[in-house]
Amino acid sequence: MQIGFLGHASLLLTAGDGTTLLLDPYNAGGFEGRLAYAPIPHRADFVVCSHSHVDHCAIDTLPSPRPQVIEQGVAGPFRVSRLPVAHDEYGGRRRGGSVDIVRIDVDGLVLVHLSDVGQSPESAIIEALGLIDVLFVPVGGFFTIGAAQADEWSRRLQPAQIVPIHYASARCTLPIRPVDAFLAYGLPARFEPSGMIEITQGLLSFSKQVVVLAPQL
Repeated sequence: MQIGFLGHASLLLTAGDGTTLLLDPYNAGGFEGRLAYAPIPHRADFVVCSHSHVDHCAIDTLPSPRPQVIEQGVAGPFRVSRLPVAHDEYGGRRRGGSVDIVRIDVDGLVLVHLSDVGQSPESAIIEALGLIDVLFVPVGGFFTIGAAQADEWSRRLQPAQIVPIHYASARCTLPIRPVDAFLAYGLPARFEPSGMIEITQGLLSFSKQVVVLAPQL
């Protein structure tokens, strides 16, 4: 399957049979232009939003025909499940309640999107998520966990591949930090300027590392 990083926390997953699932579409040009990624052009088959904040659930901005919205359950080759967590360390009182960690099982792989998680990992959450092949982890801080907690989540969940999301870039000037702050914690890392990787179970068995995908949009 293929994973494409569009920008912010949005990813396009393409299963082996060509079915596509869009995760957390952002509102292009939002926050008074601070979220300056281009509009999402893809006509995906399905879309999943981890929570209802506009930079994670801008379904109305997607091109027509719009994808089928999936909360949980089976959608083609994808199986979607959710686990609620706090948006901050104060039970969500500062950042708007809870968000959902989204787990996606597809093509024999387990992908987990940590959404806008703002709390430290708890043993019950780690156990509930189980073994993970690819982890999408926010690293920018302020609205989410920062680099130190992202490193903690990554080390405790022990995924085969870690893909940072929700960080500052040339097209995202929100008050969050760039990916370098997370990389400073020393996990092995490689950069993929295309913003896309292909994943198979066989390839995952060879290394455990951070894969920094350049935003495609």
